[in-house]
Amino acid sequence: MSRTFGIADGADGADGADGADGADGADGAGGLGTISVRPAVVRPIGTSPAVQKAAGESWHRGNKWPPENNEPPNATTFSDFLTNTIKHFTPFKTSTTISLPPSAWSGNHYSVVLLADFVQAWVPATKITVTPPTTAAQIHAELDELKELIEFRPGVMAEALAQKDNISGYFRGALFFSKATHPCTFYLVQGVIRVAQLVAMYYKNIHQRPRPSQLWPALMPPIEVPGHASFPSGHATEAHLLANCLKDTIPVSIVPSLGSAVDRIAQRIARNREVLGLHYPSDSEAGRMIADSVWPIMSSRPLVQDLMAGATAEWQTYTV
Repeated sequence: MSRTFGIADGADGADGADGADGADGADGAGGLGTISVRPAVVRPIGTSPAVQKAAGESWHRGNKWPPENNEPPNATTFSDFLTNTIKHFTPFKTSTTISLPPSAWSGNHYSVVLLADFVQAWVPATKITVTPPTTAAQIHAELDELKELIEFRPGVMAEALAQKDNISGYFRGALFFSKATHPCTFYLVQGVIRVAQLVAMYYKNIHQRPRPSQLWPALMPPIEVPGHASFPSGHATEAHLLANCLKDTIPVSIVPSLGSAVDRIAQRIARNREVLGLHYPSDSEAGRMIADSVWPIMSSRPLVQDLMAGATAEWQTYTV
């Protein structure tokens, strides 16, 4: 029910997410949605009967919350709850590592913190190294390739639909981590997705490339075409930026095949968007190159460096 903060890719009027990641569902926040809108949680508190009757009483005492008395028959007075000594709500750096309080930021909201930190250092160029093809021959060559890929749609449809709003889910499936087991890694992943959305939208606005099916309606994409420009691919940008992050965070001594695994996952996510007729191959390549140029900037930020150190320690702790 929430509207997305990132790239829109939903049915008309639905404003779903084009690369807005759903991993934060494990965090209780749904996908990457607006800053304030979350699924409603209602906890009504009534008057609950005591477990037992007190001595000399023929009725069950009623307890509201906080309880007015202890459960009979032990006592008739109630000792106040003690106050916790928690001093932090956010991940915080100690002398040696990153610590997290028992109840911390949702990945959804902390990704906005990392985004705000990133934009302080990012000075985007007006153009990226790869620009959309401009000649008729180049454009038709890409459209011809997309025509050839149509035959792969039945075989890839379920996978492509799952990747539509849950890019990090495939990386988590390969590497087997969650907020519970690797919280710093989880926060990093959410921040990467958010930063990639911002960067992709920035360049989309500059290049304003029509979607493939706008030029050639016979492509007939099997899902709704995202409501923004084609170049670069947001999915490619997100997937490759996430792959870069994980390669620099997870020790190869723990996951020896890490580099080839995450790179191939990113490549596959981007390619599936081409199969659906939503992106040109050059859109995907641009996303990869943008991710390669953005990651050194993002990884240089103090907040990200602290999380990376904490994430690396997590993987070293949970060795198998």
